Amino acid sequence: MLVDLHAHSSPKSSCSKASLRDLVEAARRRGVDALCLTEHDLAWPEDELAAASADVGFPLFSGVELTTDAGHVLAFGPLRRPLWLGYRLEELAAEAEETGIALVLPHPVRRQAGERAVRAGRVPPPPDDVVALPAWSVVHAVEAGSTQTTPTEQALTAAALRVAPRPAVGGSDAHAPGRAGAWVTRFERDVRTTAELAEEIRAGKVTPVSAYDRADHDPLEGT
Repeated sequence: MLVDLHAHSSPKSSCSKASLRDLVEAARRRGVDALCLTEHDLAWPEDELAAASADVGFPLFSGVELTTDAGHVLAFGPLRRPLWLGYRLEELAAEAEETGIALVLPHPVRRQAGERAVRAGRVPPPPDDVVALPAWSVVHAVEAGSTQTTPTEQALTAAALRVAPRPAVGGSDAHAPGRAGAWVTRFERDVRTTAELAEEIRAGKVTPVSAYDRADHDPLEGT
């Protein structure tokens, strides 16, 4: 089963230019089976998500991209704390152990090797420094690639995963039409609920996949 674990819809994420229908259309055309909506510090209410899924005729899972003191973390599963209060990484990790939610580290080296870091003249750190980041050993999986990460970031993340292996996932991090499904996660079994999705991530039964891994070319390239 292929799931895009990381996507942002407009207007719920102010940084996104993609409507829910835009995201679903791209995901469907790439052969993706389901989509996770991971808005910034905002979770879709369950009834609203169910209604939206029925409206677009496509499976949708809930998640949230949280802003923590250690950077962004994707969380899959119900959170106890009102999101406007924010989370410290330590608090989030403790809650995850009690509730079974899954935590994923998105764009893990953006601050160290992303476009802004390069423009600022920073030299990408060695993989050993990456795996020493506070979130690396706390989350249940690391995002290996997305449409919002550069080849340099992806190569550094891959090197860090060889130094300190963690389960790895993929997600488009779509903020614009046509991006959803370009990076996805392959689950070893079909998942029907966010709880089942979180369980599989925590068990490490996931594999990151890019659109180019599934075909000779991305079916939406150039569109």
